[in-house]
Amino acid sequence: MGLRLYDWCEVVLDGPNTFVDAAIRYLWPQARPVPAHDALPQVRLVLGRIEPGLVAGASRRRVTLYSSPDGRVPDYNEGVEYTGAPGVDRLVLNPHTGSHFLVTGHRVCVVNSEFEAGMRDALRVIKQLVTTAFEAVGVVTVHASAFAVGGEAVAVAGRAGAGKTSTVLAAVANGARMVANDKLYACTDTGGTHVRGWTDPIRVIDAPGHPKRSTTLAVYFAGDADRVVEDPLPLRTVVLARVGTPSVPVRCEELDRAAGLRELRREVLPPRVRWLGTEPSPASDPAPPTADRFLSLTYGYRDASQAVDLLMRRLHA
Repeated sequence: MGLRLYDWCEVVLDGPNTFVDAAIRYLWPQARPVPAHDALPQVRLVLGRIEPGLVAGASRRRVTLYSSPDGRVPDYNEGVEYTGAPGVDRLVLNPHTGSHFLVTGHRVCVVNSEFEAGMRDALRVIKQLVTTAFEAVGVVTVHASAFAVGGEAVAVAGRAGAGKTSTVLAAVANGARMVANDKLYACTDTGGTHVRGWTDPIRVIDAPGHPKRSTTLAVYFAGDADRVVEDPLPLRTVVLARVGTPSVPVRCEELDRAAGLRELRREVLPPRVRWLGTEPSPASDPAPPTADRFLSLTYGYRDASQAVDLLMRRLHA
């Protein structure tokens, strides 16, 4: 099946129907079916193991698969590349999941005997292709969440655990629309910055004291695409969230624009590692993101709704 992601990046998925269906749910609402053809990049999931002869005489070296903004991703940061494997341009192993990535031209075959691990790595290949395609035209990835109000995006930045997702979900419960819960694609030109969101799952807490669980946007919003923004929106406001203990007073204050810009640009992630070997080079010196207004939002972790009420009043002031 062919998919168009973010209106212009196309890829063909091949493998078990359960993989294709799961990928469409995971990539919702940005995935649109399109006709498949040979010129498109292909990501194929194969359940099984590679032939031992592929790596028997190949040399090995360690490679970086992904550099995480919040530290290590336990099953994805480091890999092993085999040089000289017959019949393929590149063969990479994720030793943490057991997935082998066989790259031939613009086709990537992900081989794993376990469906969940293989599907997770196949989805990572898709995100690799999308992100590097964006980076090639000067789009940067910003480590921030965002919601939409009045046709404009409000980005929520902060360290891990600062309350980015909590603030956005509280804003959505207040009537805003979801843009992203962790990362934004940001394109900046003379007209300012426009952003759109990743489709990664949300980590939510069902009740105080319960552990976080991950759920896709499709499940969280019950397939209601009207609650999620798919198209690029102008970024006008950036909120620096600081979640504390229940005793912390709720405050929403204006920030100096120069200081706010520095904080925003600290959240720009470096270009992704080009480990597949098929990715285009990133654009040189992409324009950094910008915004017109910066706010600081401080609240206790149980007071997200009250904090967002105050934030909304400030946004409309």
